[in-house]
Amino acid sequence: MAGETITPREPVTVDVGNVHARQMVVGGTVAGAFGLIALAAAVTGNVDGGTGVRITAFALGLLFTLIGVLPLLMWRVAFRPRRLVLDVEGLRWEDPRGIPWAVGWAELSRVTFSFPKPDTGRPGIPPPVELVLRPAEASFRDAHPEMAHLAVETSREPGVVYRLPLGHAQSAVGPIDEALTAFASGLYRRRGVRSVRRRVRPRAVEVSVGILATYWMAAVTGSVVQGMADDLKSAAIMIFWTLAVGIWLMRVLAGGPLAVGRMAHFGTAIGVVLLAGMAMLAFVLIPAKQDFQIRELWVFLPGLGAGGGLLLAGRLLARRDVREWAESRGQGR
Repeated sequence: MAGETITPREPVTVDVGNVHARQMVVGGTVAGAFGLIALAAAVTGNVDGGTGVRITAFALGLLFTLIGVLPLLMWRVAFRPRRLVLDVEGLRWEDPRGIPWAVGWAELSRVTFSFPKPDTGRPGIPPPVELVLRPAEASFRDAHPEMAHLAVETSREPGVVYRLPLGHAQSAVGPIDEALTAFASGLYRRRGVRSVRRRVRPRAVEVSVGILATYWMAAVTGSVVQGMADDLKSAAIMIFWTLAVGIWLMRVLAGGPLAVGRMAHFGTAIGVVLLAGMAMLAFVLIPAKQDFQIRELWVFLPGLGAGGGLLLAGRLLARRDVREWAESRGQGR
């Protein structure tokens, strides 16, 4: 059932290092691809404008390419194994290349888990995911000197708390939240919106992706028929954007909150613009033509069909059940 919580019976292991590594690899791949395209365009002269534009394209391409290779340059950090393990006894941080530690629930008076809603393209940078441990006794500091780097003084209450920053590891939120609820319900304080568990992909997602894919393929086919991909440069650009759109639609099918949210806004906005454009065009052209025939309205059908299809796809992705499903997927539930 929607919202059902499955109580863990075995220790829950959250591979935080793997989550961070995937984020860096995906971000680096996208940035590197755009960087290489900009560099190739600047070097070969396939940039509209003068020398200044080519220099700007080269500089931006170099910057994005460096971002793309950053995970390789920082592979020791990016691919460092780090795991958070929670069970009936307590929680422990496994970090073979860093400082591991273990704490029992009996040693704590409160455990606070802070996390934002999954990023769906809202303005601003979401706050990071964070686990905060408050000791039950002042002797905790002496008993756990290995955790000194996590200790932070607080102004609201006397003593220190121990903050474990988890960055933007959204896919780790669900397993950690459910494990804390199961193993430390008396200590646990949740600071965040718990998404509704929805494991079944809504049919609206598949319909919207089908509409968007059909629209893109129709646009590509039309471009090929009109001879807009005759040269190697145009064909390469078209192939690149087709791959990019395909990957983005796959993310929508997989329930990526950012992909779903952005596509919902994009489909709605472009659909409204196309429909409004067709309406304005008809308002201008129809009165200007004295012998206008109803059968001539067919010339507006492609624009109306594209606008209506994009608007429908956008509104389907904006449905509440789709949003809840994407947020649940984003939190790893």
